[in-house]
Amino acid sequence: MKNFKHILAVVLASAVALASLAQQDDANKENRYRRLSLCNILVKHDNEKFADEIEQQFLKIPVSEQYNDHNLSVRVVNVNEKLKGDDEITTFVRRNDMGSRLVGKWFNRNMLTGKCDMELVKARGLYDASAFDHELAARSPRGKAMLEDAGEDLIGNTYLLMHEITYIDKAKRSAMWGAIGGALMGGLMAYAGGSSQDVSNMMKNTSDIISSYKGFSVKITSRLYRLVWDDDISGEFYTQYYAAADDDQKRNAFEDNRDKFKVEYIGNVVSKGGRTSFLGINEEEPELMIRKACQRALDENVADLQKKYEQFRIKAPVTSVDPTITAQIGLKEGVTPNSKYEVLEVQDDNGKIKYKRIAVIKPVASKIWDNRFMAVEEGAVGADLGATTFVKSSGGDIYPGCLIREIND
Repeated sequence: MKNFKHILAVVLASAVALASLAQQDDANKENRYRRLSLCNILVKHDNEKFADEIEQQFLKIPVSEQYNDHNLSVRVVNVNEKLKGDDEITTFVRRNDMGSRLVGKWFNRNMLTGKCDMELVKARGLYDASAFDHELAARSPRGKAMLEDAGEDLIGNTYLLMHEITYIDKAKRSAMWGAIGGALMGGLMAYAGGSSQDVSNMMKNTSDIISSYKGFSVKITSRLYRLVWDDDISGEFYTQYYAAADDDQKRNAFEDNRDKFKVEYIGNVVSKGGRTSFLGINEEEPELMIRKACQRALDENVADLQKKYEQFRIKAPVTSVDPTITAQIGLKEGVTPNSKYEVLEVQDDNGKIKYKRIAVIKPVASKIWDNRFMAVEEGAVGADLGATTFVKSSGGDIYPGCLIREIND
């Protein structure tokens, strides 16, 4: 990496020991691995039906536990007219300096003072903080490798997803279900001795709610971007914009050069917009229908993007090997009976993380975990498994702590 001496000086000035990393319980070590980082943003069209309700539910959807949560303080962007196609969305992303915002979060950058630190990099990199600082202080090859590794395998694997969510109007079917539901509720109230006016009001209110939400369906277009982070960009950031203390000059320099930090467009997928089962949802909580429809479609898109673009594929830890091989991924991540996964052994190459394939596994068709949102509440088959069971199709010994990643070969 270029300008290592400058980088070294900056990092050392900001380094603070993270004792908590060294104190992790050994029993949880298999759950500590280096994830891709993901930021989700909703492109909201104010004139679209249910735009406000969709926004409210989108904000409740967490980043999948398979990724580092790199969400920004701004989760929703409002546009008055629908942006047309990938080019306009990409122009919008670049015009709003999304790349610099993603970089700023990596270094806990204070917008008012320009001050940065390396704490998030060290924590997500699973570096022992004192060892990290010691190796850099010694100007050792291992220390340089650790810093390069942080950029190559962490910051450079930061992704942005821009989601456009559109309500699919199924008014005729919804109206039919609403009328049936309203009539049933009216009948129950009449049977219970309610007045004719109460019965009429209840029928109307119930009918309106069910008509609005019954069979609620959405189509989500998700556009994937990756943060551009190479030697030249990182060297310029560390030497010209990274401030270990309050620094107006570097703060202003960063603000004046936000456009130098870019994201590259990878591609998009569109959810199928199929009907979501609303079993397990009480009619007293109709907003959960929106949440379930949106979260299921969004998870579907993320899984499709993983299959389509190799660099976006997650790694997940093997959680057990005796008596069976299991990992905590399932239908939410797109696991099917035809899926195939490579098993990776994590190796430390003088400070840089390397991955070596040691085996190939495939899921047991009858033991695929249904970990989709509210699968338990709807009583879905496989929702109670807690993990997906796999069998080895080739390779050597597998042990807890190995990582698995989907493959096409």
